[in-house]
Amino acid sequence: MTPRKAVQYIRENQNNNKTFKSLFSSQYLGKFSSQELGGMITSINKEMAKREQKTIQEKIDFLEQSGYRVSR
Repeated sequence: MTPRKAVQYIRENQNNNKTFKSLFSSQYLGKFSSQELGGMITSINKEMAKREQKTIQEKIDFLEQSGYRVSR
């Protein structure tokens, strides 16, 4: 399964609030050990932090292009 197909499969198995359907959770996530799920959580948290930082940097760049000085 390619990464694109995996993402598509996961998206198809989400509820309207972007959480996993219980059937998907029990059949798919239930196959992983606690350690593997913990590793996934760590990786997901790292990816979320990168994306948050990217969003912040985009907003800082926009403000600086608009003539504002941004400092921390």
